[in-house]
Amino acid sequence: MSEDSKTTTCGQCDLPLIELDAYGERLRGCVGCNQWQSISSGEWRRLPENDIVALRAMVGRWTRAAKEQSRT
Repeated sequence: MSEDSKTTTCGQCDLPLIELDAYGERLRGCVGCNQWQSISSGEWRRLPENDIVALRAMVGRWTRAAKEQSRT
């Protein structure tokens, strides 16, 4: 994944990067690759698999909702 803070997609899988609060820490990363960078410290990490499963489901709902919204 690119370290450029202006990048909007993952350099490995081309999915959109998202920002989230994970256990009180702001992270930016890719739900597809499970690579997350702390916005405050710059450290890289992975989230637990059950969190990734939940995030993937949410992203799927957001994507469907956005597609439906663009049709109207």
